[in-house]
Amino acid sequence: MKQAGKKLLENLADLLKVKTILSLSVIITVCILTFKGIIDVGAFMAISGSIITYYFTKKDSTSENIKNEEEK
Repeated sequence: MKQAGKKLLENLADLLKVKTILSLSVIITVCILTFKGIIDVGAFMAISGSIITYYFTKKDSTSENIKNEEEK
């Protein structure tokens, strides 16, 4: 039970990293501008898609590097 609590706190700390805050703020800003009609829907899809793809690809490659180091 203590390990689950510790893991939860680690995940929350990771969520508050600068990269995550910037990514979420850009996506929220683009969403608001799209709803107001300032940005085209196609631009919204391109911007948010590239941010989300970069974020999850970067996170996966980091976890793979850690796994590779642990196997050595």
